Amino acid sequence: MNTIFLAVPHYGDLVAEALPSLMRASVPPNDNRIILNTNGASLLAFNFNLLWTSALNQRKERGITHFAMHHSDVQAEIGWLDKLIAEMTRTRCDVLSVVLPIKDEKGLTSTGFMDKESGMITRLTMKQVYGNHLPRTFDKYRLRNHGHAPRDATLMVNTGLFLVDFTKPWVEEAHFEIRDRIVKTPEGRFIANVLPEDWNFSVWCNEKGLDVRATTVVKATHHGRAGFANDHAWGDWETDQGDQR
Repeated sequence: MNTIFLAVPHYGDLVAEALPSLMRASVPPNDNRIILNTNGASLLAFNFNLLWTSALNQRKERGITHFAMHHSDVQAEIGWLDKLIAEMTRTRCDVLSVVLPIKDEKGLTSTGFMDKESGMITRLTMKQVYGNHLPRTFDKYRLRNHGHAPRDATLMVNTGLFLVDFTKPWVEEAHFEIRDRIVKTPEGRFIANVLPEDWNFSVWCNEKGLDVRATTVVKATHHGRAGFANDHAWGDWETDQGDQR
């Protein structure tokens, strides 16, 4: 039996569409036991760390085998956790993240890659995720082999709907952290930079040599002013054009 700590961080609101995917994350005949934990806090990374430490403190006593996270603005198909468990078992990866679109019409996702040499991060679009014969579940090597990323790229994944193998020793070293800075360009212009907690976690995992993968085996929708689905190619952008003019 798998015992999954299902973390739901929030800051007040939970979209109504998330309720079915939380209530029926696992369905018979799958023998997965779920420990559902919600926590509200305005500090995002701190909230994630509170849930992570709660899982660590219960890991031995309750036999927790996996840590899953489901954001409060995400809707997933019924039985999504069963699919992620099966895919993680098949691939033997350490971290498995569902590809989710960003909440606008561009078709960008919060899954991408970082060029190790330049530090530049490029986000994948929904058209790229479903094009060029990219497999449903991919790692940094598959991105490179399909022409999406350079050889030394780090796969950047999101935590909106993701699963971690919680039986490994490294989970006691991990944490979530948002890294901010202000830089001055050669032209004398100041720019604010941020490495969000999910991409910072991805970098840390890569440095530890962990097997991190992204997947579209689970149908999910990211809710904002509308619902942005992850189950087909769409969007105005073919590739990431960046946020700066």
